[in-house]
Amino acid sequence: MIALLSRTPSSWGERAAARLPELVADHAVCELQAAVFALALVGRYPGDPALVDRLSALAAEEIRHFRKATKEARRLGAKPHTRRSNPYVGALRAACRSGREPEQGLDLLLAGALVEVRSHERFLVLVPHLSAEPRLARLYAELAEAEERHGPIYLDLAERHAGKEAAAARLAELLVVEAKALEGPDTGPVAVHSPG
Repeated sequence: MIALLSRTPSSWGERAAARLPELVADHAVCELQAAVFALALVGRYPGDPALVDRLSALAAEEIRHFRKATKEARRLGAKPHTRRSNPYVGALRAACRSGREPEQGLDLLLAGALVEVRSHERFLVLVPHLSAEPRLARLYAELAEAEERHGPIYLDLAERHAGKEAAAARLAELLVVEAKALEGPDTGPVAVHSPG
């Protein structure tokens, strides 16, 4: 279990629910990027059967979520986009070490775990604000359950990759990076991982 160092306030959920086309379009991109990230790890570590099996299955689920989010974004009249800046993920990736194993794989897997855990937390904050959109409320409740499963998958793979002790020590460091990546005013675009 990963205990995040910060909590998303209800005000983020209110703001997101007030700008659903923007949020859902951003979320669709998040799902696509999550699938690509999982498959990139499969390609990087093809000799690890557990990683290959679990992350390829996770990527397939993320693609299903991408399709659902894209359908909802279209229904809401959002302009689809598949590329956009994500400072939150960028901060986590910038903190990942490169070049040496098991450090590189450990950091990438822990970054994946943190993104999933935060997404789970965000969707739980969002759902109570979707009473005017029961269809989306059901979807985001379903997606919250999926994200709740995904975080532990990445964490377990990280522990297998580098050992539980190394994973716990590095997770403590990356949790600080994760919390700082969400600091700042929530005055910009609404996104799954925007400040607030």
